[in-house]
Amino acid sequence: MKYNKTLALIPAVLLAACGGDEQSINEPAKPGSVVYSYPADGQGEVSPKADLVLRFSHALSDDDIGGKIRISDGENNIDFSSEPVDQGRSLKISPDERLSPGTEYTVEFSEELEAEGGRPIPTPNAIGPDGIQFTTRGEFSGIAALDELGSGFTVAEMIPSENNTFRPMNFSTFRLRLTRAVHPEWKGRGGVIELTDSNGDTVPATVLVNGRYITIDPCIADSPEQCGREDDVLEAGETYTVSIRNLPGINGDTLEEFSEEVTPRDTSPTVVLFQEVIDSGLNAGADEDSARRSRLNGEIINGVTLNSVLQGIAGPSQQTGGLFAELAYAPSFEADEPLPLRVPKGSVLNSSSLDVRINGTVPIIDPETGQIQKTGNIKVTMLSDATGYLMPNPYTDDQNAPRHVRLFMDVSMNTEEAQPNASLSQDLLGVELSGIAIVEDGVLTIDAIGMVEPNLLGQEFTDSTIAFRIEAATDSESALDAADQRDDELADTTGPQLVSWMPGPEDALPDTRQDMQRPGDPVVLNFDEPLDEDSIEGNVTLDEDGVPLTIEDGTLSAEVDGTVLVLNPEGGLEHGVDYTVNIGGVTDLAGNAASVPALNFSLPETGDPDAVTQRSPFALTTYPGFPCVTTDVNLGEDGDHGYCKDKLSEEGSDLPEDRERDRLPITTLPADRPIVVVFSQSMDLETINDSTFIVEEVDDSGNSVETVAGRIEKNNQRVRFYPEKPWDEGKLYKYTLVSAQFGDPETEDESAADCTSVICGENGKAFAASHLLSPTANGSESLEIFFRGDAQLDTVFTPLRNLPIRDANSNYEIDDFETFDFEFAENPEGVEQDHYVTPPNASRLAMAGNATVLGNDGGEERNARVGCDYSGDDCPEEKFIYQTYGLNTEVVGPEIDPETGEETGRVKVLLYPTLLVTSPATVFYNLAGKPSESSTGPQVLRMRYQEKTEDNPLGLVEGYISEGEDGQPQFETEARLMLDAPNLHLPLGELNLLAHNLFSYPFTLDLEGDIQFFDDGRMQIEQRNINKENPAIDVVVAGSSDESTTLVGLVSCLGGVFTGSGTDSCDELIEGEGSAVKLPLEIPYHGLYLNFISNPIKEIPAEY
Repeated sequence: MKYNKTLALIPAVLLAACGGDEQSINEPAKPGSVVYSYPADGQGEVSPKADLVLRFSHALSDDDIGGKIRISDGENNIDFSSEPVDQGRSLKISPDERLSPGTEYTVEFSEELEAEGGRPIPTPNAIGPDGIQFTTRGEFSGIAALDELGSGFTVAEMIPSENNTFRPMNFSTFRLRLTRAVHPEWKGRGGVIELTDSNGDTVPATVLVNGRYITIDPCIADSPEQCGREDDVLEAGETYTVSIRNLPGINGDTLEEFSEEVTPRDTSPTVVLFQEVIDSGLNAGADEDSARRSRLNGEIINGVTLNSVLQGIAGPSQQTGGLFAELAYAPSFEADEPLPLRVPKGSVLNSSSLDVRINGTVPIIDPETGQIQKTGNIKVTMLSDATGYLMPNPYTDDQNAPRHVRLFMDVSMNTEEAQPNASLSQDLLGVELSGIAIVEDGVLTIDAIGMVEPNLLGQEFTDSTIAFRIEAATDSESALDAADQRDDELADTTGPQLVSWMPGPEDALPDTRQDMQRPGDPVVLNFDEPLDEDSIEGNVTLDEDGVPLTIEDGTLSAEVDGTVLVLNPEGGLEHGVDYTVNIGGVTDLAGNAASVPALNFSLPETGDPDAVTQRSPFALTTYPGFPCVTTDVNLGEDGDHGYCKDKLSEEGSDLPEDRERDRLPITTLPADRPIVVVFSQSMDLETINDSTFIVEEVDDSGNSVETVAGRIEKNNQRVRFYPEKPWDEGKLYKYTLVSAQFGDPETEDESAADCTSVICGENGKAFAASHLLSPTANGSESLEIFFRGDAQLDTVFTPLRNLPIRDANSNYEIDDFETFDFEFAENPEGVEQDHYVTPPNASRLAMAGNATVLGNDGGEERNARVGCDYSGDDCPEEKFIYQTYGLNTEVVGPEIDPETGEETGRVKVLLYPTLLVTSPATVFYNLAGKPSESSTGPQVLRMRYQEKTEDNPLGLVEGYISEGEDGQPQFETEARLMLDAPNLHLPLGELNLLAHNLFSYPFTLDLEGDIQFFDDGRMQIEQRNINKENPAIDVVVAGSSDESTTLVGLVSCLGGVFTGSGTDSCDELIEGEGSAVKLPLEIPYHGLYLNFISNPIKEIPAEY
């Protein structure tokens, strides 16, 4: 046995040893060559963000590299910059702009390059046409034309396969790259992915599916922990079939059938090498400048640096550990054949901890410790057997050229600490490494480049290029020892541990977490190691008020993504229901079961639908656009979207003096983003379809050119529309949410909505978008939003939602069951105040002075109070109004000082203006000698656009993230607002005879608050008003027409009864110049408290 293993190893070592990459040969000058490239010739699925690398047989001496190297997509040449590496032996090429997705590129030389000694280097080629051809991957946008490769739903490539450079072996794992993305619910929809033997029997295998990538990893071993070991092999020489049938795509098409036969080749007897991941010096205390760097691209070896907007340039984190490579029996393979190898499933690479910062600038604080958040150990786990090949150099016949290595793998990423673990944990399929192998001083040394693009926080696809360097001792004793060492080091006897979960326990930080859960939000369980997806069914139950919901009966949906288990019941979670998650028998990759206690939670109560007031759902946010019905739209080149229809405009009345209506811009939507609408309530999803959610291309007159085809993704309270093709830059589009008004609240006509023709909520009320006309109407006219297509952005779209502790049913009322445990506020000295701390997503209103009625303010005697009678005991709990609110933001990146050009240390964020509806405010005051009560009715707050600038062309609201004095990250902004109260009520008889000033009432809030990251990965932004002077809202009611004189004269001009004077006030009022009532309100310092929550990291939509 020892002899065979030694014999197996020697040709592999000789194969690598022939490559004298670092040798200096004294011989007459002869032509040089390219000896390595990244991407490799013929490589697919290359990231459009990738840098290119060329390595040469001799150092370049050419002074015109940029003029001689040509990168082309077949029509256009790509501009680039270049940087020599390893004293000119390698060249790193960085395109000036990211490459296009799904595009084939060619690298060639217009003239031969010149290397040392005058050696010419011609255009390289390994396979196919001259030059190096590679193809970029599709996008991750959800837009079919950007994401897909080719015109049909097919298998683009299978590795290994009979007609491929990489042939099937008896220890092979089969990886398929499709032209289109697979539907996440492919199993439930009848899709079949399998490997069968010559008898048609299914071979036991792990099947991984993610987007366009499929992996079939056979495991013939008796137990899961033995997968990827010597006994886990197919029968050499037997015919197997890789099959796909009825596989549904995400965009509605189906891959009907794919079938390919493979005949695995024998690899035995194999030998196992331990390949050590080499420290660059960072772990030993070296700084980045002195760390060892790759001979290929000049990056720190085995250093992981994540490039993103949200976290900036995070790294480098130093990888440690090693991989156990099982090599095939080399004497069985010809010298020009690739020598196969595999790395077993469950193998782990670890990386050193990193500090977590926002945009690489502002530190995130761990709420448990109060210290900067760290990732802890960053772990990469092989989800399947990695398959690789050691092969002769394809670019040259020179025996001194280094050999090539290709390795294909599927990995899971996660971290030790809870918050970054939830933010980053996921599966990454189809990862490919390409490198060179040489023997130096008896050590097999592999340098390789690979790229991963994890999704951070569910919001941004980041990228990291890793320069691997691994070394393996090649003596026979080391080889013999490595198999036992592998089994010892990869032994796993511990089950997965629950690290965090959403919504979280009752004592989670913050303690209101469970109240933030809404229908459509999933239950998310974050573990410390990858889960075996096949162990989920039959071992997970969601108990709903005593009724078990399970995967097998179709009442519970479940997905596994790396270390994360995501659950969502059919129809979504429900308010006022007690839930319990029970986990039993869910295992890791080695078959060890997780031990998880019962997890209990509930969503806030919303009341019996038949017993509480029901209101129409409205759009909290519309992206793009502003969520109100508009009028006076001008679609010309310098036009705008008009202004929101309001009560006065519809009546033909003017706004109060010194007011003007905000004209809204026609906003833009980047080519690769969907339309997104977030609703205030759960919707009847059957009413949202292509007849009620209509997207069109229109001309400059607003006439339809054509309907835009696409896919509607639905969740209980959110809809996304993905077009089939990207939005064309500059082209005008319109989307319509179809609705109508049913009945009339002013006449108490409560006609039911026809939900067969309009969009409705679960409560049967029609969608409404004209709250400035009537916030309590059942529906409204349809909402039409025009927008123009725009180029892709490098910024990150981050939607937020605020979830009120009270008024969870968004009916603008505080129902009896919506209780809250108030606490009295304290001043900085700890002295208790006479008011309560503002609850989340509420505003406290106070009287800034006495009410003035017909010119009389009551003198020194208090005559008005918010919430209750001014003459009795105070009612601090009644001072608040409550908001349901959404907010779309754009994380831009570091703020740049315009004078110095330097970063300021703050992160710039743009806010998309929107509107919100609040519960009413009630004021009690003295009218005609007796207490009277006035209600604003539901109030509508609108954010206002800013002036447009070169770097803010839409005039979005600017905000900034910075490090607070206590080290906590904080967000600050100045919000210019408008307030409307179309249903303002005063006890003066018939309301239509009076006018008030709460129409487009302007005021400004200076807001500031902490940013906190939950252990489930979500982000919370708190905002409190910090105006130096409390924002004033002076409610003024006056006579509005000649009709008012009778009423006013009858009620208000009893001056002697109420004031003892007031004749002048009566005269002014009758002439339409005076004020019947003035109510001076204000929002005290920190009286407003908003807390915005980012979306869950993982989602399971109700409909894709």
